[in-house]
Amino acid sequence: AKFAFAEPSSAIRSLTGVLAVRVMVEDLNAAMQKTGLKKEQLYTLARETLSKTGIRVLQPHDAGRVPLVYIRLSSVMGGEGDGAPVGLYLNMQVRQMAVLEKKEGTLAKQAISTAEEKPLLVSTWENGTMAMVGRKEIGFYVRTILTNLVGDFAHDHKEANGLQPQS
Repeated sequence: AKFAFAEPSSAIRSLTGVLAVRVMVEDLNAAMQKTGLKKEQLYTLARETLSKTGIRVLQPHDAGRVPLVYIRLSSVMGGEGDGAPVGLYLNMQVRQMAVLEKKEGTLAKQAISTAEEKPLLVSTWENGTMAMVGRKEIGFYVRTILTNLVGDFAHDHKEANGLQPQS
């Protein structure tokens, strides 16, 4: 009997050989900052959770070009009170430098001749979670969601590198 193995997705393949990353958290909007949540908290949580999964995290001052784990929290506040509803979307991307593949043919050659061999920063892995929470519960839910997103990334990273992901 023949077995057909599906080719792993390009998102997972892009994590093959990734030994270290840098973490960057986008600035939180003013309304989110008023809740007391700080981007430094997200940075620390992501860094520590990645380290626990065996992925080395470079500090900002460390040399070396490695993929960037980019974290963005978008939100819409439904008021100022503790019970006010908040819609949030926490997104985590892995951004890497990549060179577009050149295909034979005049159209393809013309289209990329200007960007010849200059790498582009592209998102190669992405996951996000949307939630509707009470204003006073933001911190708890954001930490939980971020921990889960890092877990998803760690699972895909292990799979991409031939290691046994923990279920």
